[in-house]
Amino acid sequence: MKSSARSILCLGMLSFSAIAWSAGSSSNRRGFLRDANKAAVIIGTASVTGGGVLNKIYQPLPNSLTGQVHVITGASSGLGLESAKRLAAAGATVVMTTRTAAKADVAKSQVQEYLEERSITNSQDNIYVLTLDMDDLATVRSFPDRYSKLLGSRKIDVLMNNIGTISMTREITKDNFEKTFQSNHLGPFLLTAGLYPQMNRNGARIVNVASLAHQFAKVIKTGERGLDMENLNGELSYGLEGWEAYGNTKLENILFTRELQRRANDAGLSWLTVVALHPGVVGTDLWNHTVVAKGGKKNSVQSFTSSLFYKNVLSNEEGANTQIMLASSDISGIGKGRYYDEFGKVVDLDPFARDEKKARELWEVSENLSSCKFNVQ
Repeated sequence: MKSSARSILCLGMLSFSAIAWSAGSSSNRRGFLRDANKAAVIIGTASVTGGGVLNKIYQPLPNSLTGQVHVITGASSGLGLESAKRLAAAGATVVMTTRTAAKADVAKSQVQEYLEERSITNSQDNIYVLTLDMDDLATVRSFPDRYSKLLGSRKIDVLMNNIGTISMTREITKDNFEKTFQSNHLGPFLLTAGLYPQMNRNGARIVNVASLAHQFAKVIKTGERGLDMENLNGELSYGLEGWEAYGNTKLENILFTRELQRRANDAGLSWLTVVALHPGVVGTDLWNHTVVAKGGKKNSVQSFTSSLFYKNVLSNEEGANTQIMLASSDISGIGKGRYYDEFGKVVDLDPFARDEKKARELWEVSENLSSCKFNVQ
């Protein structure tokens, strides 16, 4: 995708911002427009073509993952489903998670069809699906036992925390947490803690799908970039039609990645590699929960910008590249605790995304809120 097209997309997103801005109160317009402009610039320019290692579809070599177990959350569509297809094609035993049993059957069939189209027959019986609803922590807590009943004592080589959601309005789950916070951070934190004893001590990876949207995160009282520990549930602010909360959770993904790797390093656990990544701006189902997906009336500004957006984002095949690479490439080339972009390159994070004090605090709060003790040993 050419940078000029990205610039057009950026202008389109600014149009969206202007529409939303005009609907707000005059006292809030200046601050909203400032934040909306920031959001539009990030979304519109996040995937400008740059020199990276992944300039085409990344496919692990056939049979290179034979004997490995890869658990992929949110695998009913989008990046999770695409990851399951290509990792299974390389010989991995894949355990996909979906919210419902109906989605499980469809997802499994899609992976099997993908393999059949490529005449890959030896992996057909290595595709499994378990239900997992991050909006219901009871299903997260039960997942490790259900995994054991499915695969017995087989250890997990890769856990891919891929689930990501956004809600335009603040919603509360049955566990009494804000939905985006629970689905994108608290649930994956609890799941990782639960599956940690089942990770392969001869070498395991945890791949956390974050986002460049972590740059939206800010401390409400000061306006400074960073994680607001007083606004984890969106009680103080839930702005940018959900993007503020989404950005907070993506920063949480990064801080969780760094803190888990730090604890593993301090414990001398050389077998564990934890990484985070930005997949690029991808046309996944995530956007169905945002204003972008609402096409609007024919020939309207909203319809125009929505069309532009979907024509200029990455495909699922392109967007899944980095997480597949991190899950399957030679471990010696993976930087522990690092953050990667959509081209498979290591990116140096801003100081607020490397805040060790906030990372420790988030870990402790997450343990308390999820009623679990995550012992890294």
